[in-house]
Amino acid sequence: MIVGIIGTGNMGSSLAECLTGRNVEVALFNRTRSKAEELGRRLGARVYDSPSQLVENVEAAIAFVRDDHALRTVLFSIASKSGKIGGKVFINASTVTPSASLEAMEILGSKGIDYVEAPVFGSTSEARECRLISMVSTKEYLLEKAVNILKLYSERIHYIGEPPKAMVVKLALNNLALALPAVLAESIMLLTSWDIELDVLRRVSQNTWIEPVLNRYWDRALGDSRPRFTVDNAGKDYSYVASALKYKGLPSFLSDAVSSMYHLAGRNGLGDRDYPQIVKYYREIAGRSQSSAG
Repeated sequence: MIVGIIGTGNMGSSLAECLTGRNVEVALFNRTRSKAEELGRRLGARVYDSPSQLVENVEAAIAFVRDDHALRTVLFSIASKSGKIGGKVFINASTVTPSASLEAMEILGSKGIDYVEAPVFGSTSEARECRLISMVSTKEYLLEKAVNILKLYSERIHYIGEPPKAMVVKLALNNLALALPAVLAESIMLLTSWDIELDVLRRVSQNTWIEPVLNRYWDRALGDSRPRFTVDNAGKDYSYVASALKYKGLPSFLSDAVSSMYHLAGRNGLGDRDYPQIVKYYREIAGRSQSSAG
């Protein structure tokens, strides 16, 4: 089997390393070709000029692209190819809106390509070590074929019905995981603005359920951690949570607010930083406010 990877950013490149380590032949496409070429030289993988070329020359393609727009760009390339490209599997591992996933299924189906919605839970280290958690939505007759590919890089695979159910579950998970640094950022602002040492919060929370939560994020939030998931991506995912709720006519109070928190930090220089580091930005705001008040 030749597996193509569309998008060689942090997750896509880590997945390529995983598959190569398992002796799977890998092909690559990236919008910025030089990034794919660098990875291709290191892994001995062929690089293609377009998503449609890649899909034509592999048995399965896995997309790890940033957002709805990037996914639609990939789909446009494939749709512009004349005729059908049958016998191929397209696995969408990206986090996009449910409506974009349904759009992908329709466009790819018109080209004779089997669509598998399979977003993942985990970051670059899990991808590199082939132990991602995959949530899968596809037609039942495709499930066995999909699982045979997903098990190459997944520690666990959860089938969740037809698209876009897996994408909704992925957004629900991110809604929980990405909220904690935003809540911590407001707590740190509160302490800083009232001139209270941050370690007081840790000391008081010892031996409570809050302690492991703080321990999980404290050093990543206040240190210089390597990005596992960026501030910009967190803001994007939260806007998609809000979009998915509004699509169903439901309120999105929290997701709108947290999306704004991440986007503001991103616009002020933290966009490519590890997402818990929004704490630094909001601590700085509180520090400036305290200084001006003094």
